[in-house]
Amino acid sequence: MTACDEWERALFSTFLLTGFREQEVMYLFWNDVNLALRTIRVTSKPDLGFFPKRWEERKVPVPVRLADIIKGHPQTNGSTFMFPSPTGKREQNMLLRCKAVAERAGLDPAEFDLKTFRSTYATRMLRKGFDVRTVQDWMGHKSLETTMRYLVPATDVHDRLDEIDLPGDAKPLVPKKAPGSERIRPTVRRKLRS
Repeated sequence: MTACDEWERALFSTFLLTGFREQEVMYLFWNDVNLALRTIRVTSKPDLGFFPKRWEERKVPVPVRLADIIKGHPQTNGSTFMFPSPTGKREQNMLLRCKAVAERAGLDPAEFDLKTFRSTYATRMLRKGFDVRTVQDWMGHKSLETTMRYLVPATDVHDRLDEIDLPGDAKPLVPKKAPGSERIRPTVRRKLRS
């Protein structure tokens, strides 16, 4: 986020911390945001031709970090859009902005797209322990299978597996550095439940 200006930081933090689709962010109005409850709603905008996927509106909780960023994000030219274009209409160049930020950060813009924010959100929420049904609701998915497709396989499996001891085994297992692992965590004894 260091390559972002303040406007871009608010935009891409919203993508990353809500899991919204591009059109959902594009049509996000200020009155969809409730900072007191720390929620953002995805709502239909029939006069603009926008309807949420499957016509299902939803409310997504936001972390305090995003609420603070939104508080500091100015309403541009009195626009009802949270992220308007310079003319006050809906911003249609979010992907181009994403690629420009990647380039400023010295990264390959071809490797960046807005869907990556959505899959990162789903993976992070599931890894943080939120149940799949809750994440499904927040993402507006029809099925659990769709939500599970967003989950990226864990990369720290060897470290986590090495923390498991055999029942009744008195000697602790010493974790070895797994291929691709960057560090070794101290052995933590856990009791297996049968």
